[in-house]
Amino acid sequence: SSCVSQQQSRSGPLLHPPQIPPSAMDNVSQADIERTAGLLQMQQVIQGQKVTMKILGQCFERCVDTPGDTLQYKEQQCIWNCTQRLFDSEQFLVRRLQEAQKQKGM
Repeated sequence: SSCVSQQQSRSGPLLHPPQIPPSAMDNVSQADIERTAGLLQMQQVIQGQKVTMKILGQCFERCVDTPGDTLQYKEQQCIWNCTQRLFDSEQFLVRRLQEAQKQKGM
């Protein structure tokens, strides 16, 4: 449904890769750096997809009593509203944690 495809396009929480000390970068090729950056980015995408699927699963269970061949309009609306609330809540929590980490680092 359009609700699901729109929801899946939202990005997951923003995670920052760990800081690597400059001395650890000695003897590391540019290709290694790019490969590592690509793997970290892929890991972040996968983590976002896991969160998305978990939220969709929770909302599906909450909104659909007995799964059938199609979703009723009210079930689609329920899933959409539920996922919006959960994503908004998660993004709020991620921002709060990031702010707390920034203040802790000062």
